[in-house]
Amino acid sequence: MASDQASTTPTCCDCGRAMLKAKKVHEGQRYCATCYPRLFKRRMCAGCGNFARLPIFDLSARCGGCARNRPCVRCQKVEFKIGLMTQYGPACKACARYFRVPAPCEVCGKFSRQLAQNQITGLRSCPKCSGPDAATCPSCRRHRVLVESAQGEKLCKPCSYEGTRPCGTCGTDMPAGRGHECEHCYWRRTLRSRMAIDQQGFASPEVGALFVSFGEWLEREMDVKKAAARVHTYFDFFSQIDHLWGRIPSYEALLEHFHAGGLRRAEVPMRWLVEAHGVRATADAREAHSEQRRLDELLSQVTGQWESDVLTKYHRALIAKLSQHDVQLRSVRLAIRSAVNFLNQVQLTGGALPTQRTLESFWRHWPGQVAAVTGFINFLNKTLNLKLDPRPNEKWLKAAKRHKSERELIDLFKNRYEVRDFEVKWIVKGLAYFHGIRRADRKSLDFRPASFREVAGFEVDFAGSTLWVPSAESYGSTHVDAETLGEATLLIAGSGDRPR
Repeated sequence: MASDQASTTPTCCDCGRAMLKAKKVHEGQRYCATCYPRLFKRRMCAGCGNFARLPIFDLSARCGGCARNRPCVRCQKVEFKIGLMTQYGPACKACARYFRVPAPCEVCGKFSRQLAQNQITGLRSCPKCSGPDAATCPSCRRHRVLVESAQGEKLCKPCSYEGTRPCGTCGTDMPAGRGHECEHCYWRRTLRSRMAIDQQGFASPEVGALFVSFGEWLEREMDVKKAAARVHTYFDFFSQIDHLWGRIPSYEALLEHFHAGGLRRAEVPMRWLVEAHGVRATADAREAHSEQRRLDELLSQVTGQWESDVLTKYHRALIAKLSQHDVQLRSVRLAIRSAVNFLNQVQLTGGALPTQRTLESFWRHWPGQVAAVTGFINFLNKTLNLKLDPRPNEKWLKAAKRHKSERELIDLFKNRYEVRDFEVKWIVKGLAYFHGIRRADRKSLDFRPASFREVAGFEVDFAGSTLWVPSAESYGSTHVDAETLGEATLLIAGSGDRPR
């Protein structure tokens, strides 16, 4: 077996023999002294016209002088001192580090191309670790090398030796490490500089002046550092105002373009518009616009021609009641929601009309919308001369709700390995199926493991009562058929015995 030293010995790239030192290195390839006179012949360089030993397998090769006189391969500098000869050409001293192989710093362990040996410690370290340790000065909050002051406190040199000095802008005393300007003056200058930059981005001078006025108000309303950090984020809001109106629009126009969600994200500019320019932001207008937008989205969810015509007529009838102040816009939207669900559920084709059976199918899938869809069924009876019963039998409705709870519980059981917080959701669905509790709050559930008739489950405290729900493991290990399991666990939960 070859030794490690033999395995790392360089070999000639032509003949493959080991060599202690290469006779010639051409474009990163090493050649021994035997192959060199055979592969490199003396001929005229095509670049400078001088004679040199050039490779016979590369007719476009240049002599060493021409290779060194080329511009830096990275920055294209012409007059420079060569820092490294790469396979692509010469690199100046500033660019040479980008061609080195990254190696770990012996102090922090991070990889770097700029490692250098520290003369004091003898470790190869990156530029960050090569200098003395630095930290944040507790006085001026600058990251610098700290020294021990006369009071024994670690401070930067200006704060340690000088203490305080007057600010060159406002004249107030500040830590000497701040330089010529205190922190408040620095952030105020930064804020105004950013405002001036953003002001150039508006086409309308009026909106640009409004943005400057907003920035001055922002400086008074909040900390100047926070204002300088946030002022750029409000540029898009004013830019859209500049593009659409060129002045301050009404609240209704803003609501129409940005919607309620967009105005909530622009809370600070809207507060300025209300306080400084009297824009009246009303909750009723915002709520009405949101409801109208949701209503428009619902009306577009029906694709069939007959369904679309019926829904449009029903919408007009509801709007007529709305104009007479008989109903609210939210009630109109909820009624349209149930009508859309009904039309999408029955999927009528060929001009067919809904029947009592299709209505019962909808009730079975949407038992919670029986009351909401009643108005639409009455409208169909009136306009299409149908005789649909808009209200189901209470016993039938109770069975439909239980059937839906059972279906949801079985679906949850089938996907138990893919659902997050499965145990909590299982208990919520179990309360709905076994005990008829359909609005249990998952966040406030108080439950603990408890067996019942040697069947694993959970004891749940709800509204002053203690209820029992079987676990998914016992639900799955009792029978193979999921529907049969539902009946079996129903018998367990319906027993009068107390869980233990």
